[in-house]
Amino acid sequence: MTANYQVQPVDKLFRWLHPGQFKWDEMRPTSAAFRDFYMSVDIAELTSLKASYERAKKLKKDAVASFKAQLALELKQKIYHCPTQICKATNESVCMVDAECRAYKDDTSVKELTCTNAAHGCVVGNKTNSVIKSFAKTCNVEIFPPEQS
Repeated sequence: MTANYQVQPVDKLFRWLHPGQFKWDEMRPTSAAFRDFYMSVDIAELTSLKASYERAKKLKKDAVASFKAQLALELKQKIYHCPTQICKATNESVCMVDAECRAYKDDTSVKELTCTNAAHGCVVGNKTNSVIKSFAKTCNVEIFPPEQS
């Protein structure tokens, strides 16, 4: 398992966007892109934008936004470095960081893990409408989606 990285307020976090999660008239992601209680991100300190985008494309995501960890902390969110682990026996994602995460498993229930994304992090917390709007309006677009025709 990858060593646990302590996310700092200055760290940049990448958020992958699904097709359709972009407001072209405002040139920013929709607030729906930031709604998940367990919001997956890549920690830029542990990867490159190019590598993160390559992983995103494999999951049919077509754009990348970023924001500083400081924003999430100001919005009362917790940030964990939780590398994506896949259980070889079941092919399921496993979280070994946050016991409340739906993918959480304790050490004894998982035998052999493969790390598929060492830069994965999770922004955890209640995402009220004001919180998701803050993420959507404050983030930077690193890679724009292809324009819809």
